This record gives sequence, C-alpha cells and structure tokens, in this order.
Amino acid sequence: MPTIKDVAALAGVSIATVSCALSGKKNVSHVSRVKVMAAIEELGFIPNESARKLRFRTSRDVGVLLTSIDDLYHSEIFKGITSVIQAHNLSVNIGFSNNLPQTEIETVHDFISRNFVGIILISCIADNVKYFETILSRGIPMVFIDRRPPELDVNFAGISNGKTITFLVEKLRERGYRNISLFCGNPRISSESECAAAFKELLPAEEGSIYYTNMSKEDAFRTSLMAFYQDHKPDAIIATSENITHGILESASVLGNLLQELRIISFSEETWINNRYLPQTIHTSRPAFTLGAGAARLLLENINSPEPLEKKTLLLDDNIIHTGMDIPLFKPRKNKTETRDAGELNILMLDNSLTDALRILVRKFKNDYGITIHIDMEKQDKLPDKIIKSDRHDIFMFDIPWLNYLVQNGCLEDISDFITGDRNFYNSIIKENLSASMYRDRYYSVPYIGGAQILFYRTDLFENPLICKDYFSMTGTKLRPPRTWQEFNSVARFFTRNYNPHSPVEFGTSCPGNTAEELCPCIYNRIWGFGGTFFNGENHPQFDTANNRRAFENLIDLQRYTSSPLFETGLNDTVRDFYQGKTAMLITFTVFASTIMEAIHQDISGKLGFTFVPGKTPISIGWNLGINVFSPKKERALSFFKWLYQKDVNYYLTILGGQSTSVYPYENNELLKLYPWMQITMDNFKYARKRITSHKKNSIIIPWNRIEDIIYANTRRMFEQQDMGGCLEDINSEITELMTVYGHFRGNN
Repeated sequence: MPTIKDVAALAGVSIATVSCALSGKKNVSHVSRVKVMAAIEELGFIPNESARKLRFRTSRDVGVLLTSIDDLYHSEIFKGITSVIQAHNLSVNIGFSNNLPQTEIETVHDFISRNFVGIILISCIADNVKYFETILSRGIPMVFIDRRPPELDVNFAGISNGKTITFLVEKLRERGYRNISLFCGNPRISSESECAAAFKELLPAEEGSIYYTNMSKEDAFRTSLMAFYQDHKPDAIIATSENITHGILESASVLGNLLQELRIISFSEETWINNRYLPQTIHTSRPAFTLGAGAARLLLENINSPEPLEKKTLLLDDNIIHTGMDIPLFKPRKNKTETRDAGELNILMLDNSLTDALRILVRKFKNDYGITIHIDMEKQDKLPDKIIKSDRHDIFMFDIPWLNYLVQNGCLEDISDFITGDRNFYNSIIKENLSASMYRDRYYSVPYIGGAQILFYRTDLFENPLICKDYFSMTGTKLRPPRTWQEFNSVARFFTRNYNPHSPVEFGTSCPGNTAEELCPCIYNRIWGFGGTFFNGENHPQFDTANNRRAFENLIDLQRYTSSPLFETGLNDTVRDFYQGKTAMLITFTVFASTIMEAIHQDISGKLGFTFVPGKTPISIGWNLGINVFSPKKERALSFFKWLYQKDVNYYLTILGGQSTSVYPYENNELLKLYPWMQITMDNFKYARKRITSHKKNSIIIPWNRIEDIIYANTRRMFEQQDMGGCLEDINSEITELMTVYGHFRGNN
C-alpha cells in the first residue's frame, strides 16, 4: 500500500511538501502541486487525514453510499443498515452519488481518508473492476449491495432478480399475456443484466422486448414514450424499479389513456400499503429492510474479525415468489374510441430531433383540444423556399435570421396582441428568446428552440494530474478550460496526437464548416473575441482590420488540431467525434447537449464538463414558429401556441430533447440535476449575440444567406492559402455591392 513517503519520493519533493499540498495549510508552488498530484495518481495513493490519530483512538464510523436520495427501495435498505449499525454503537455516514461516477469515487475516497471502519455501497460503477481492485487492496471491509463487481471476490448482498423475472413472466403467460416488455437499467449493472438474461431465456424476440434506461424516471419516460409512439403497445410491462415505473405511467398518460389496456408490474419494496404511490400498478415485495440489515451484519463480521474472512454472498428472494401474486386475466384490447374532432392544423418544420419530440407530444394536444396536428418536415436548405411558396401550412418553423425577410414578404401574421394580452403566457417565455420574435416592435412568432454555444470538455482529461503535469511542462501554464481563443488553440494542439504523441485522444477538437450556416458562427465568435467588427458607424462593411485578421488566423491555425478538414465536417460530425471520445473539447449549441450527455453516460460516463465559450462570445441560435398570414385557422394555431407553453409540455420537451424556450424547466431542480448545462444557460444569454445581418432602417431586407455566402466563399479562399488581405477586401466590396442592390446605399457610397 503506497504511503506519503512513496508519493514524496516519486514526486521528488519533501514529505512536508506533500502534506501541505494535501492539506492546503501552506502555499505550495503550482509546479510542486502538479508533481504531487501526478505521483498520487500514478501510485493510487489515498490520503488518510486520521492516520496520526489512530494510535490514540479507533474510528467508529461506517460509510454508506447510495445512488439516489429519491429511490424508495434504497431508502428501505438504508433503514435496515442503520438499525443494525447503530445498535452496535457505530455511527452511520451517508453519501449519494446521484449516479455520477466521479461523485461516487470522491465519496469513497472521502470515507477512506476519514478512516471509516467499513463501507456499504450501491455502486453506479460496479463494472469498473480496476478501480475496485485498488480500493479493495487497502483491506477496508466493504459490502456491495445489489450491484456486484464482475470477476472480483467481494462481500455481496442482493435480491435474486432472475428468479423474480422468471416467476413474473411465467405468471403473466399463465394469465394469457403474450406481448410482454421488460424495462430495466443498464445491462452493465449486475442486477439489471440478471433480469435481462432471465427474460431473454423465457421469451423469444417476437413475444418479448427489452428496453434499457439509465433508471431515472425521466429516461424511462423518454424510452417508453418512443416505444408507445411507434405503435409497440405491449399487453404487460415489467419494470425493475419504481423510478422506471413512474416514467412509464407518465408517458402512457401523455399519449392517451393507455393504462386501462396496459398491465404494469413494478419491482418494489416490502410494505403494507404499496398502492399509495403507484396506482394501477402491481407491485413485487422485495425485502429491502432485511437486505440492508443483512448487509450491515455481514460488514460487522468483517470489522470485528482479527483476520480477513472469506467473502460471503447473501441472496434474498422477492416475497412474491413464496406468497404468490394476483394478476388479472388478460383481456383483448377494445376497439379504440375516437376522440372529439375539432379540426386540424398543418405545420411545416425543420427535420431535426426536436421536431421528432413534438410529433410525439401532439398526441397530447389532440387529447386536450381535439385538434389533429399534421407535421411535414423539410431539410434546412430547402425549408426557406417551401415556406415562401406554401399555401397549405398554417404554421411555419423558421430560423431567427429569416424573420425580417419573411415579414417583409408578407408571410407571417402579427400576433402581438396574443403574446402581450396574457401576462402569465408572456412571462412563461424566456425574454431573450422572445425578443428574437420581434420585427419593428411587433411580435410575429413564438420561440420554439433557443440557446447559444457553450464549451463542452472532458473533465477526466482536464483534471488528470499526469495530463496536467505534461501540459505545464509543454506550455508553462496551468491546464484549464480555455478562456481565450489563443488558449483554445493551445489546448487543442496539446490534445492532438500529431503534436503530442502522449495525448489520450486523437484530436483537440472538431469544427463544422461544410456549409456557410455552420462555419459562420465559428468566424463570428472569434471576431468578437478578438475585438473585431463587421460594419463601421456608417453601416459599411469593415472586415479588413487587424483584429479581424487575427480572428481568421486563429481559425485557420485551428484546422491542424481538428478531427477532419473544416469544409468536410458537419455539426453532427463534431458532436459524434466528441461523445465517442475522439476529441477533448467541443464548442456547439445547447440543442445538442442532451445527445452528448446521453452518449457520454454510455461511453465515458461522468466525464463531461461545460462552461462559456472562450472570450464569452457565443452566438445565439433560435428557431421560431409563426402563423401563415393566409391561414384560415389562426385561432386553432393560437391555441396550439398556448398549449406549447404549458408547464408540463415544456418539461416533456426538455426531457425528450434537453431544450425549451420556457422558463419552467430552468426552475425545476430535478431537471437541473438531470441536465446540468441548463444551470449556465440563463447567464450565457447575457453574452450571446445574433448572427450578422444588414440593419439599415426602412431598407429592403437582404435574404438571410446572401451575406454569409460571401463570407464563406472568401474564407475558403483563405484556407486555400490565398492572400488574406485580398480576401477580406473582397468581402467588403462584395457585401457593399449587395447592399447597394438592395437600396442600402445610394450609388457607390
């Protein structure tokens, strides 16, 4: 077992320096601190703050680590643990990982450093064999509950979940159910893999489907909603936790009254009043209290033994296996009763994931208002022309820069009175998003997607002492999420294997550039970050400036550290490169945050950080919904807008896509915990700027893409090593000519 002396020897510093670096009582130079932390990482050393006190007293503390404070099953387990531990004159210290691996690691290290006599845990990283090998080598008594690390000899207490699944499936089949689904957690968790294995053994694929979740009610809601929407409506569902059951029940209510046709069986804990919190659900009866008490007694045996004991396994059966369960006979579905018909609406929308989310939720709108929604989707490059020419759509979805042009061309209805007439409705919309719905102080749309760029980065890389040490050796500065664009390139270079063979990832970052709409935001935020400008005080283009040159030089330099050439890379490519672990950093829009978080949890779980873009110069993004001025169904369309900003609908939109332009999700603690990047969204709005457009009052609006096409074409020339000054001058002259054509200047002024 490594000691503080070993750390000092490896770091090349004194024991006193190591002690000061750990305690923070005295200042230690950054160089020495990096060396100490690198040595700790390499040796797997865990500092013990109570070591000097061991000769005087024996610790009486036991650490208990659970995944969530909200899980009733875990609460009952904890009650069983405390009933035994406290009866033996020991103190219980509880921690919660919230299913975040880094939080679990930090909590376990804290338990060890405080010299706790033993640890009981329900781990969210039980499959991390290497980590637990290191922890177990310290000889601290530990008992794992419910989730067993594979291939390791450990003390374990759990429920025989495979037997429970076998019992339930056989009972359901006896009662006539044939189409059965299992909703469970990540199969890397032993309790969940045991359930999935037993289910697969009993049911062929055509009779049984398995859906995996992260065991939160939000993810279960999203997963089950997609399953039900795709017309996969099982006769019965088995859910391996009550959190999962909550999500399933909510999705069933959103899509209509499916509960009358659906039999749900939820894993639950033993209690005398199960139906108090999950009505219309059949419950199992796991002896959670007994399980916790048994785990505590197993820990005490190991604590009190002078010699290491053989590892033991305690497996308990769900009580239903011995007491039975009353499952009603299967009844074939009745013919569906038609809901009231109050007409229909046709909506033209962008083909993206948030449109997919709305396509699912409009079933709820039909249930609430009786209005049927038909959604047509179109790719971004074809959407503008379709909006201009459409005579069948009542509502359009459009990019914010298109607003002025669409209003000037008589496409959108003025809805100012509707928006300002109801203060509750008005106040439910994020004001920064709402301001982007205005043209000349009148409202012509409501925001549907709104946000700005943020910086995502791999915290496991940026906080790794060995990597920090290498970065300091190479640059003489501390590794941190970059705060300037120069620093961004420096960090990107460090994480690019062509320039640093020891980099843990292939590339520093990736940058989209295969269209003008994707590349121009990367140009704008660098120009702003370097203090550059686009137009002078007289509204003339002003691209050929020293600050703008520095911005373009920074972007051109960045290509050496990207996963692929900018002009061959799309937004989706950059997101995929990041969550697959190919890059260390990514600047992208918040609409992609949910996708990143979900993938990160599957591949590099718990290693996601986020902050403001360098220079705090993000560009805002937004897609609005407006009413076709020629639509005869304006009142229905306004009813749809009102429904769209209901609190529950915005919770659903956030869960399905991590995105909402309503204030409600940003005030909900559960969602903020689930989607932590939302915590900086409001602050990010303070710095966000809009895409550049011509802005002379009373002039004809230049089509939204014309200016960006000029910037994009000349930027490509710069990347082809053509003279930068000449390219910038060409941008000036071409935009000037365009603005003259549209009446922004008289003659050649």
